[in-house]
Amino acid sequence: MKDLWCSYYTNSKDITSYMVSKLDIEENDVILEPSAGEGVFIDEILDLQKKIHIDALDINKEAIKVLKLKYENNKSVVVRETDTLLDEQLDSYTLSQLWLKNSDTLFDQQLDLFSDKGGHYTKVIGNPPYGAWQDYKKRELLKKKFEGHYVKETYTLFLLRCISVLRMQGKLSFIIPDTYLFLNMHSKLREILLLNTKINEILIFPSNFFPGISFGYSNLSIITLERCSKDDALNNRFKVKKGFKSPNEFAKTNSKELNEIKEYEFVQKDILANDLCRFILADDKIRKLILKTQQKLGNVADIVTGFYTGDNLKYIKVKNKNIKGSKQYSVIDKEMIVDCTSIYGSKNKEEAYIPYIKSAPKRKYSKPIDEWFVRWDEKTVEFYNNNTKSRFQNASYYFKSGIGIPMVKSNTIRAFYMNDRLFDQSIVGIFPKDPSKLLYILALMNSTIVNELIHIINPTANNSANYVKQIPYIEPNDKTEMNSISNMVKSLLEYENSGNFEEADALQTKIDSMIEKVYLQ
Repeated sequence: MKDLWCSYYTNSKDITSYMVSKLDIEENDVILEPSAGEGVFIDEILDLQKKIHIDALDINKEAIKVLKLKYENNKSVVVRETDTLLDEQLDSYTLSQLWLKNSDTLFDQQLDLFSDKGGHYTKVIGNPPYGAWQDYKKRELLKKKFEGHYVKETYTLFLLRCISVLRMQGKLSFIIPDTYLFLNMHSKLREILLLNTKINEILIFPSNFFPGISFGYSNLSIITLERCSKDDALNNRFKVKKGFKSPNEFAKTNSKELNEIKEYEFVQKDILANDLCRFILADDKIRKLILKTQQKLGNVADIVTGFYTGDNLKYIKVKNKNIKGSKQYSVIDKEMIVDCTSIYGSKNKEEAYIPYIKSAPKRKYSKPIDEWFVRWDEKTVEFYNNNTKSRFQNASYYFKSGIGIPMVKSNTIRAFYMNDRLFDQSIVGIFPKDPSKLLYILALMNSTIVNELIHIINPTANNSANYVKQIPYIEPNDKTEMNSISNMVKSLLEYENSGNFEEADALQTKIDSMIEKVYLQ
């Protein structure tokens, strides 16, 4: 279930059982559930029938009321709804105690005290909210409290917060999106994890393992860790596992039966040495290729995001209603289309439109058919330049020769040739600093090996410019081979444009094989 705080309630027995088992809960443990929700972790812990204390927090008042009703008739547990988590009874209970508190975990003053004294809880377990919108006032407060961290995403702040209230040798198990492992914005969080905790294990799996929940941007993960000294953290060795078919496989992570599970083993100090402390989930050969290749695509090409009108429905028109995504758009009057490649707009018509690259072609390499048109008369372009919602960004690359790839990732990237066209912000433009390398780079971006690399560098659904820049760039040692690949791309483009797809595919296979040898020699 998802509520307005973006709390995705954990309703999988396999998931909760695995997470609780990883904590090794013992008698007299003091446990924090920072986003209690429907109490599924509490249920699992109480089933162990151990004398423990649980502090359950939730920002939602209704959730706390429901939990109180749920447990008040349970004779094996003392339930208290409290305004404070400090109490003289804290260390003198004989039954399991569950204290419920309606509070914002990120700002709770009692947790501040626990953090200041170096930790309080022996165990922490949770499924914190992710993707929750923070209003601007709260965002400013979070920036001060979590200085240097990305505060638009809540789950990372919950992770930081809960590590800070964990005792030394205390254990934590969280279910969260896997984006903290590789996105640039989370580099400081990764550094803190690698220097202050021993990661026990990370499992990565599809979001649809939660019944009724599926988001395509990233996978989910379960991270289990232990707070520790810096020396212990740096020398810690752990595994990341992925490739699960269903949650019931979590209990068998060490079983030889699960042949399709991929395991990646790391030492934390090695990850700390990576650029931005990024996790690279790949075999040793590909990982070395990403980490050791000094030259990156961003060194040899300018990689930029395209233009945005600020109001697409008003300023963009479509060729016809058969085009994907055209439902709400008006059809262009052909008389309004002009031939203009000036960044200042057309002088010839009061209302003028030019071809606009807003989506990728169905096949690799070929130039997109003109299906979209954007308003581009002088008056409107002047408006774009001054309108706060428009993004007249990277204008020096408009109408230039380059390579385009869609911002939204698919299983196989389809890179295409761009020339004399304005491109949308949904397209990432690649413009070689040496124009003679354009066709070779076009071949690279359509190769199997580069497709694999970009999915490893950033496994999320986006091909944003900052991650495309990180692709290792390698040229053949023999310049004649590079020229040969470029000439083959010329022929391939001719085949694509003439509709000779069989010849184009055969040539693509040959080019792909040559590039793979260059990268994996």
